[in-house]
Amino acid sequence: MLALLSILGLVGSAKAADNGLARTPQMGWNTWNKFACDISENLILSAGKAIVATGLKDLGYNCGYQRTSPCVSMTQGAMHSRCRSWHAASREAGTGKPVADSTRFPNGIKHLSDNIHSLGLKIGIYSSAGLYTCGRRFGSLGYEQIDAKTYAEWEIDYLKYDNCYNEGRHGTPLISYERYANMSRALNATGRPILYSMCNWGEDGTWNWATEIANSWRMSGDIKDTFAGYDDRCPCTSMLDCKLPGYREFKFAGQFCIPIFTLSKDCSVARILDFAAPLGQKAGPGRWNDLDMLEV
Repeated sequence: MLALLSILGLVGSAKAADNGLARTPQMGWNTWNKFACDISENLILSAGKAIVATGLKDLGYNCGYQRTSPCVSMTQGAMHSRCRSWHAASREAGTGKPVADSTRFPNGIKHLSDNIHSLGLKIGIYSSAGLYTCGRRFGSLGYEQIDAKTYAEWEIDYLKYDNCYNEGRHGTPLISYERYANMSRALNATGRPILYSMCNWGEDGTWNWATEIANSWRMSGDIKDTFAGYDDRCPCTSMLDCKLPGYREFKFAGQFCIPIFTLSKDCSVARILDFAAPLGQKAGPGRWNDLDMLEV
């Protein structure tokens, strides 16, 4: 289980295949749907033990992770609170290293990683290719090398890498490619195999350029727990010509950050399957289209 605090074809400088991972699509557990921001060291360890006890580990669900995404309130539209997740409020002074929330993870991420590994499972972590995560904690843009090195020191096995607060570094495949390739290179440089799961919502035709730098890539807006719904929250009829597949920009109003663009968010299971249908040839061992989390 990847218990995360719970991966391009323009240039070939970094290849997902270099890490030897995800020869088949990853299987695991993600904290977000059930627990959202309310995660902790004890919760992750308890979940890991449950995955073993229920036999899910033996079925291949060996990767689970804690993720932080925004906490959502549906009053006055979608409003996103500052979600703490595993992140402390700021990086370590002087070094710039990522730091875990000492209240939720009092023994640190390495301690949790050791305990998850002792169960025969794997552990994953979440960050964003932006100044901040979607929950307004520190992101990894500009800190790729130091974050990748720290994840390797913590013996992390999986990185889910989001797209919030990206400083406008999108709009063409090359711009998006370089932003995500920076983390791919940094992960490969650590020498530790870390499955790289890109989450840029299919922006700039991810499936055309992520195949050499990532083990998986989200190819649509966020999934919604409905199977056949088609509505204006997910208006694109095809990802091949969808210009705004997910959140694009945010603005702050008091303590909340409000999405300005929300096209193709809250996509139904059926809509994402439709999106994915013509993209199968892009996938293969070590590189996969990511249709978002399994809804049950």
